[in-house]
Amino acid sequence: MTIFGIDISNNNGPDVDLAEVAREGFRFVFAKVTEGDGFIDLTWPAYRDAAHANGLLVAGYHYLREDCDVEAQAELYLAHLGDAATMVDFEADSGGIETFWAFVNAVRARGRAMNLSYLPRWYWQRIGCPNLSRVPGLIQSSYVDGSASAAVLYPGDDSPFWNAFGGKDVDLLQFTAAAVVAGHRVDANAFTGTIDQLRALLGYPPTTTQGVLMALTDDEQTDLYRKVQEIWAQLRGPDGQGWPQLGRNAQGQNRTLVDAVARLLGTPADDKATS
Repeated sequence: MTIFGIDISNNNGPDVDLAEVAREGFRFVFAKVTEGDGFIDLTWPAYRDAAHANGLLVAGYHYLREDCDVEAQAELYLAHLGDAATMVDFEADSGGIETFWAFVNAVRARGRAMNLSYLPRWYWQRIGCPNLSRVPGLIQSSYVDGSASAAVLYPGDDSPFWNAFGGKDVDLLQFTAAAVVAGHRVDANAFTGTIDQLRALLGYPPTTTQGVLMALTDDEQTDLYRKVQEIWAQLRGPDGQGWPQLGRNAQGQNRTLVDAVARLLGTPADDKATS
């Protein structure tokens, strides 16, 4: 199945009615949070809260700038993101792939996973076609002509717009900047899969839960799921690969937090394994 969503920011104004967006059949919203180390999109908090209130999955994105300190950008972004999935907007003026990874790692070091990466094919080609195989949640953009409803404009699941690049399959496709949605012309995105697959990509829990989770609201389940993700990331490191700042064990692998604590206590398991 194909699921549609929209991408909005202050450029669309503060009055995109997300209740109407949901009624028109859209299932997710991506909205701008910050840019560089100083710009804050004042439309974000209301759009985030309206998305939650109307059952729309929501991700907030940071427009990454090469000419700003990466750590400062991560601080600004997470200070304003709140309870939404993470997304980096990496395109014109964002620099090379090393800037991308520096920002992603800065976000991860602050206890948040990175869920989505807007990195269009045209920009990938501009920066020398780097390897993208480990990029989280790749969003590619290629636009059809005209302005109409998203369903009419969508080029189809077999469109070459979906072709993999940089060693990475495309997870979402932004296929127009002129979809007519809730009386506005906006960017529209497509996801080919189930809603639970999309929820997983964005770091949200599945729609079907069992046992004690049934007593929690959707927001409480989302909050719990994200906290478990953050605890796992802190213990195991980004993508479970350990923390480079904690050094390496005898096998050349980055140490986890538990490895580092054991080493401080004088009983490093990685040293024992080689004795």
